[in-house]
Amino acid sequence: MSRREEFLEKALAFHHEYKNATSDMRAMMRDNRAVGPAWDLAVARQIAALDAWIELPLEYEDLSAED
Repeated sequence: MSRREEFLEKALAFHHEYKNATSDMRAMMRDNRAVGPAWDLAVARQIAALDAWIELPLEYEDLSAED
């Protein structure tokens, strides 16, 4: 697997995790359950996905458009 493919695979995984955590949070808000351990876990998952997304370009800063 090329580094570009690896980068894209990781980016997609982080995107899906963020999307899933957000979906879980929305469901909890609809059910008036936006408090408690499940909520805290979903928020932590969302933040972790964002943090990983932000760090990803730094990990692959040597990639160019031609890679």
